Amino acid sequence: MSKVITDDARALIDVEQSPVTIEVDKSSLKKFAQAVKSPQEPNPLYHDESYAQKTKWGGIIAAPTFGSSFTWLGQVLEQVNPTMGKYGVGLNGGNEYESFQPIRPGDVLTTCPKLASLKEKPRDDGGVLLILAFQADFYNQQNEKVLTARQTLLRIYGPEHLQ
Repeated sequence: MSKVITDDARALIDVEQSPVTIEVDKSSLKKFAQAVKSPQEPNPLYHDESYAQKTKWGGIIAAPTFGSSFTWLGQVLEQVNPTMGKYGVGLNGGNEYESFQPIRPGDVLTTCPKLASLKEKPRDDGGVLLILAFQADFYNQQNEKVLTARQTLLRIYGPEHLQ
């Protein structure tokens, strides 16, 4: 029997939320590439048009971890949070990105994020560790899947939160 996961929370699993749209511009690609490579120079494929045109990609593309700059989780959390009680500690349990097509300047990406799973594990102190997994599949303006983003959140409920 679950101590934290409610029927309302279970009902949200695999329910796609309203679409989230992200417009990709060249300057955001360059800023991201610089930020993750600092203090070294970023790969010119991610910001130098003349260099990038000579590659197999034919132009600038996003750095492999560019998806980490997207904000897509908010509305899913707005649905999930009210379904479960207060917790003591919240942690990021990890992020995962799977690329399918390069992300390019001018792309308009759309996703309908969802809660992928909920798991509850008992703790030795009588509390609970809640593991929330979220997923977002991003499609470009040609309806090509370019990226799948997954995020895991951990919530620690002490015994005092379960009463």
